[in-house]
Amino acid sequence: MHLQLDQARNGPLNWRDDVAVSAADPGTEGPLVLGCVDCRGSLTFVGPDFLLEARLRYRQRLYCGRCLTAYEEEVELPLAFVVTGRAEESPPAEDGTGAHELEPEDLSTLVAAEGEIDLAVLVREQVELNVPMKPICDPGCRGLCPQCGANREQEACTCGSEQFDPRWSGLEAIRERLGGDLNQDNRPRTTRQPT
Repeated sequence: MHLQLDQARNGPLNWRDDVAVSAADPGTEGPLVLGCVDCRGSLTFVGPDFLLEARLRYRQRLYCGRCLTAYEEEVELPLAFVVTGRAEESPPAEDGTGAHELEPEDLSTLVAAEGEIDLAVLVREQVELNVPMKPICDPGCRGLCPQCGANREQEACTCGSEQFDPRWSGLEAIRERLGGDLNQDNRPRTTRQPT
């Protein structure tokens, strides 16, 4: 679906569409989005630009970053963009490449140089940007055992729960040197009295 900017000049253009998104889940062969993305929104002329407000609803499949199990979740994503029909010329970079750093307001601005917005491209981009960097199936997920690799959410791990990390050996040496000089809070006892 394409939104024509001219259709919103005399009043808000309300729209609804189901967009098929072919985005793949990074690192897997399966689809990220299950089904279509339900899109609802409006395009309003606010002179000289337009305001695009939308709400995306879809179901996505992710893989937990702790236990590597696939899980699904419902997503409702509100969007708001300023749409301009003109591309602003950016000053050339100091190195002459024409590249420049984006400002925060640039991230919420769409340029519709041809006078229309391709919703399929916009929806796909927003779905991919909304994927968490480290998806977690549940905040209490215990993940995989670092020793045997067992999924601690599905089976009991036979490894000892108290594993020593060699990176802490320097602190362990200090603890042994202090020996019995630790109180029950594991803090060194002080002999100086507060004044």
